[in-house]
Amino acid sequence: MGVDPAACAVVEDSGPGVAAARAAGMRAFGYAGGPTPAERLAGAGTVVFDDMRELPDLLAVR
Repeated sequence: MGVDPAACAVVEDSGPGVAAARAAGMRAFGYAGGPTPAERLAGAGTVVFDDMRELPDLLAVR
């Protein structure tokens, strides 16, 4: 799509999805409000959250 990965954000609720976002150089947000425990989403460069109402504010932070 021609977009710099650093300008992208990925919201994922699975460990492999978060890992793929990090590997691609994208901002990774791990949603822990579903079946995947927060500790399986955590990692360097990943913001873990459990309430979708927080997402707009999290995305606004650069």
